[in-house]
Amino acid sequence: MPSYKIIKLFLFLFLWVNLAFSQNYPSKNYTAATELPNNAVRSLLVDSNNILWIGTENGVVKKENDVFTTFFEEDGLALNSCWAIAEDKNKKLWFGSYGEGVSIYDGVKFKVISEKDGVVHNEITKLFSYGNHMFVGTSNGVSIIDINTYKVLSLNENPGNELFRVQDFFEYKNQVHVVTYNSGVYKILNKNDQKILVEVNDHKYIYSVLVDNDSIYSSNKGFFTKSKIDVYVKEKDSIPLKKHGHSIIWDYVKTGDHKIFAAAWGIYGSNGGIYEVKGNQLISRASDFNVLSNKVISLAYNARFEKLYVGTKDSGLFEINLNNQIKFNKLQGKNIIGFAKTKNTSAVLLNDGIILKSAENETKITLPQLKKWQEKHLLNTKLPLPKHQDNFYELDYSTKAKDISFYDIQVSQDIYWINTNIGIFAIRISGELHQYLPLHSEEINFTEAGNLIETNPYGGVRMYSDLGVFKYTYFKQEDPQTPTMVVNSLQQANKTYFLSVFSGLFVWENNGFKSYLQNGIWKEKKLKHISALGKNLVISNEFGDVFIVNDEASFNILKKIPRAKIKGNSISFLKEYKGTLLIGTEKGLTLYKNDRFIFLDEEQGLKQPLLSAEVNQNKLSIGSENGFYTINLDVISNSNALVNQINLKGISINNNKFPLGQFADKENISLPHNENTVLLKFSTNAHPYPHKLTHQYRLNPNENWSLPSSKPEIFLPFLPTENYNVDVRVIDGSTGLSYTQSLLKLAILPPFWKTWWFLLLIMFTISIVVYSIYRFQIKQTKNFEIQKGLIQKRLEETKMEALLSQMNPHFIFNAMNSIQNYIMDSDIDNATLFLGDFSKLIRLNLDHCTKPTFLLIEEIEYLQSYIRVENTRFNNTIKVIIEIDPLIDVYDVEIPTMLLQTFVENVFVHAFPPRISNPTLKVSFKLLSDGVLECKIEDNGIGFPSNSTNKLHKSKGVTLVKERLSLLGYNIEKAIQIISAKNKGTTIIITLPI
Repeated sequence: MPSYKIIKLFLFLFLWVNLAFSQNYPSKNYTAATELPNNAVRSLLVDSNNILWIGTENGVVKKENDVFTTFFEEDGLALNSCWAIAEDKNKKLWFGSYGEGVSIYDGVKFKVISEKDGVVHNEITKLFSYGNHMFVGTSNGVSIIDINTYKVLSLNENPGNELFRVQDFFEYKNQVHVVTYNSGVYKILNKNDQKILVEVNDHKYIYSVLVDNDSIYSSNKGFFTKSKIDVYVKEKDSIPLKKHGHSIIWDYVKTGDHKIFAAAWGIYGSNGGIYEVKGNQLISRASDFNVLSNKVISLAYNARFEKLYVGTKDSGLFEINLNNQIKFNKLQGKNIIGFAKTKNTSAVLLNDGIILKSAENETKITLPQLKKWQEKHLLNTKLPLPKHQDNFYELDYSTKAKDISFYDIQVSQDIYWINTNIGIFAIRISGELHQYLPLHSEEINFTEAGNLIETNPYGGVRMYSDLGVFKYTYFKQEDPQTPTMVVNSLQQANKTYFLSVFSGLFVWENNGFKSYLQNGIWKEKKLKHISALGKNLVISNEFGDVFIVNDEASFNILKKIPRAKIKGNSISFLKEYKGTLLIGTEKGLTLYKNDRFIFLDEEQGLKQPLLSAEVNQNKLSIGSENGFYTINLDVISNSNALVNQINLKGISINNNKFPLGQFADKENISLPHNENTVLLKFSTNAHPYPHKLTHQYRLNPNENWSLPSSKPEIFLPFLPTENYNVDVRVIDGSTGLSYTQSLLKLAILPPFWKTWWFLLLIMFTISIVVYSIYRFQIKQTKNFEIQKGLIQKRLEETKMEALLSQMNPHFIFNAMNSIQNYIMDSDIDNATLFLGDFSKLIRLNLDHCTKPTFLLIEEIEYLQSYIRVENTRFNNTIKVIIEIDPLIDVYDVEIPTMLLQTFVENVFVHAFPPRISNPTLKVSFKLLSDGVLECKIEDNGIGFPSNSTNKLHKSKGVTLVKERLSLLGYNIEKAIQIISAKNKGTTIIITLPI
């Protein structure tokens, strides 16, 4: 590659850095006034999960993604004063107290090991993890503790009375070496299956050591040494090595880019602080890191996030971001107002002048120089000065140099145009004045041909075709197409755009202005910033909304980015880098591309105010007070995901905190219905910028995400009975990426009265009750029917008894009448015989009248007695025949009581007048095949025709018989048949089921 191209390539990469006197790194300070329990930070450790542990003189602090948790003696620590911290290979944390031994933390509880357990001394000065053992350095010896069994082995080889105080450990050739303060350096050997201390040199007053490859740094009183390790562990002389530096180094740390930092405190001197060890020198980084304390006693380094942690004795903890994403280049007392560049040069606009930079030299143009150029022009010009009456924004020519204010700096045709309150200065890249224009304009720009356009917020716009003779075209303010109250502008291709804070977008095209608002192209009025975005334009309004538009063939709004998507409401600038939109606001810097938002602010080291910006190669320079920032845009825009894990940290139920260990399955938790107000706390894996994380949750996959929250917690009040699959989405503003993970499955169990088994029990109980009620009602109904039947039966029996009693008078009347006739005929013998038969019949009648039914044999005997009585009245002239079917068991068949007597009585009363010769009465009983008893009464009497009103049909006895049969459930039409013909006798057929 030609040398001039190489020079051109690297010129812009290092331009702004060369302007700076020093580079400052973003830092934070945590003190007892805010997050720490004490300002004396004795020990620091970044564990395997990138969590920072801080040992102070009043408690241990866990810093996890800027969430600080403090542990004290009441939490299980042996003592609040913590001088050493280490992590074993089981990922348990060991805290060495200065007075009460060691505390071991497994993430839930502490275990304390002290002198009573075999530790050589309770004042712990250093911890060193190696293999399956933790080496514990104390004020008087070394203890070796097995990390699995916690068995303690103590070593103390001090031959004198002085304390064997351990200051540090290091490993060399698979042997652990012990560095003491005043007893020398020892190594631990295995001899006869026992560990012993063997002295390797007698170096004294050692405070700390650091092994760097094959070298070792060793700190002493007021200096440090650097030597090869093999020499160091063999040296017997008292510090024969060359002394370097100053102060006392209490701790070392080596970074990922091989830098070595030292924590120094001179005890009685003021020469301590944070230093970088370069070769044999200590270079102070107190100013760069903004660490003002000179009592630095502990260090830690996070290799993943390139963060240096500095613990002090009096000022708490400092966190320094060492990565190269954002660097602040300090120019004390200088405010960077603007940047500009030509093909081979660049310019920086300061509050007190302009710096022009090329490959060969650097030129600064001061405020007095600008004032001299103005005064020289006023003395020599023959052109009339612009006046207010001619609609110019008139200058105040009495303005002093110290009161010069800069508005902007632009480039046109390799000339820098600086817009000030004392005029416009066109300056060549060499630093010479090209032209001065006595024009007062807060916003200028150029046409495609390079003609100057001057805007006047109160007096129209001018386009200058010849600046030498001040020739211009004036566009009146009254014309609605003329830009007014212009606040920003952009020249792109053949168009020059102007933004008005009240009148929207204007464009200079084809030698004229056009208002997009007045022509109905775009109704947006209050515009503020404009920039190119490839072939498109990006424009912001006064309220913070950003529009991406295309105005090549026609005006189209491609996308609107609402201010809610951008951190901050007041936009400071808009810039572009490889299709990425850079948006500066009062809160920070947003990078936007393809719906990905990356946000940088003070957490990454970008502090307000953001006064100006310029993209140069892959670097973004942002002007601010007392210097400017440089940002590597490739590193920022191509950043990878930092969040890849979400962990449940705690759960509170009904405002009561429950340890996670209480739940057997931490990913599937079931809670009773009355424990349904839940607070879930979670965290991500360690993150360098935790304040950039916002969190959303949803309770089931088909639900919408909640609104973003900065707190890593989910509050779920009064959850209804349901199963929930709680998902969490973490949106990382520092990378513009998000990560989603299921946090846990949570079930709110229904109350027992809503469980399936209870509902089933209720249904079963209701069924039992309903069935019981039904059965009770059935039983009641049956009982009622039984009672009703009994009553009805009794009524029927009573009625039948009454009917029978009605028969008796009728029969008695006829019998008495017959007896009367015998007496009247003076037939005493027959009367006496008849009266005997009659009395017997009366007795049978009295016996039978109370019975609803009786045996067929009893009916036959009764009929025989009755017929004998009646036939006696007829002088036994009627022939009587009684026939019984031999298939009938007359002693087993029952029929209604005195059923046939009435019909037989009618035969004797009506069937045989004196003219009938050979009167015959036949009574027969026959068993039909279908279990029906047929009773037939036949006579050969006078009979009667079917349509006759014979007395048989009107007989009271027959009527009573029919009624009795009806009450007994017989079908009268089928049960009784009367067949009769005149002079042919009568047949009565009674059929009764038996």
